[in-house]
Amino acid sequence: MIGKKGLSTVVTTLIIILLVLAAIGIIWGPIKSLLSGSTESLSQTKCLDIDLKATKVINTSASGDYNVTLKRIGGAADLQVGAKLIFYSDTGESDTLYFNNYLFTDTTQVRTETLASGFADANRIEVIPYLIDSESGEEMLCSTSTEFSFSL
Repeated sequence: MIGKKGLSTVVTTLIIILLVLAAIGIIWGPIKSLLSGSTESLSQTKCLDIDLKATKVINTSASGDYNVTLKRIGGAADLQVGAKLIFYSDTGESDTLYFNNYLFTDTTQVRTETLASGFADANRIEVIPYLIDSESGEEMLCSTSTEFSFSL
């Protein structure tokens, strides 16, 4: 053993294995974030095919109840789509309501529902569609929205 220089084969192999594991750990971080970003953009692409708009809004009471009719055109039939409605008035009031969590499963469908916004002078609504993730059940808001103005 006297006079031998350098590392033994076992120690060298262990060092190489540790370096490879460290490199995999360093590279995995950016790859994981790229993969999760891709799935998010895929769900936003599904949103582009969905056309969800209000076709009729009627104030039914002085307390702020409105009959809202929504129409969905397009998008895959297997997508579960809901609607978030934001009521606006000229005085700056706004109220956000869900369209009773109805999930539109047909590609062309019209539904009407009575919603209580809390103020009777609304004159405009914004319709924001959202998708329901089939695996987690979570809502994914679409970046597209439509507006509908109406008179009292």
